[in-house]
Amino acid sequence: MPKSICFFNHKGGVSKTTTAFNIGWGLASTGKKVMLVDLDSQCNLTGMVLGYTTVSESLDNFYSSRYNLTMESIVDTLMNGSSVEDLVNNDTAKLFQCQNNNLFLLPGHLSVSMLDSQISVALKIASGVPLTRNLPGNLPKVINLIAKKNGIDYIVYDLSPSVGGLNEIALMSSDYFIVPATPDFFCWQAINSLSETITAWHAELEFFKQTSRSNTAANISNKPKFIGAIHQRYRPRNGMPVKSFEHWVKEIHGAVNSVLAPALHRIGCSATEHEIQKSLDLTDTSHLKAYDLAQISDFNSLIAISQKLSKPVFAITDQDLRDDGKAGNVFDTMSENRNLFLQQFERLCQRVLILTA
Repeated sequence: MPKSICFFNHKGGVSKTTTAFNIGWGLASTGKKVMLVDLDSQCNLTGMVLGYTTVSESLDNFYSSRYNLTMESIVDTLMNGSSVEDLVNNDTAKLFQCQNNNLFLLPGHLSVSMLDSQISVALKIASGVPLTRNLPGNLPKVINLIAKKNGIDYIVYDLSPSVGGLNEIALMSSDYFIVPATPDFFCWQAINSLSETITAWHAELEFFKQTSRSNTAANISNKPKFIGAIHQRYRPRNGMPVKSFEHWVKEIHGAVNSVLAPALHRIGCSATEHEIQKSLDLTDTSHLKAYDLAQISDFNSLIAISQKLSKPVFAITDQDLRDDGKAGNVFDTMSENRNLFLQQFERLCQRVLILTA
């Protein structure tokens, strides 16, 4: 049975997409078969995997090919009330295989935004027409059927920074979720409000499952487990955040531990502090404390090469750096930083494996 992980924070600009891609790649590098699912209508994850420099004609050909399975065909199937089993059993449409042979992408599409609004309506009118009331449960159903057909071990969702119906269903039907965070006031605000959002979603879906005549509502578990926060995009000094960033890292850590985690515990949607700390201790991390899964500094100039090559910063090779014209001290610094990121993400992925075992 595939395990599903959502990366969610309703504040934008916290590196949800990059983190989903990096951890998906990292899990795939351990031998797990991973499917990335782009549920953001902006399709940033899809652009990251297919290449931001891909010309529009090539992308048009990709999406128009009946051999490529994308969210477009899934949205069409769900909106039309067609059989999700028939879609999955169509052997002509395949997932996109990434440069990492164990990593696959279910590309996003602009039409996902229409699905978002329809799911929101369906959740408010639980006794609506069958086409509408089956939408919420059919989304996780079709994703899981695709994963099972392809022998996937992990489903990794990249979600938009919104609190719409699509994100509600994706998150609350997943097995686990991680909250990416950046060290600033607005992210601190978002963390504090996230507990209210997820608590409200949980209550709404409990009501939906109890009152809906949908025969697919059982696909919404409504029990995702929060397994930690990842602090990112700070500027380091001696491997730790500089003082201006450290303040907000501590504030967000406090909000997660005193507000978010307790609220999620009350509805059965969080790992325990002991479970998180055990995963940290087993992966040789002395300075991190639950619920922090990792502290990852800004990628700086490595991110441009990463995006150009459609691979994580930690997968950039020395030859990639040379091909990009890097030499001398610049090469040495970037190579050293790459190695540090590799070590960080290897440990982070080990924690994820421990917490999802």
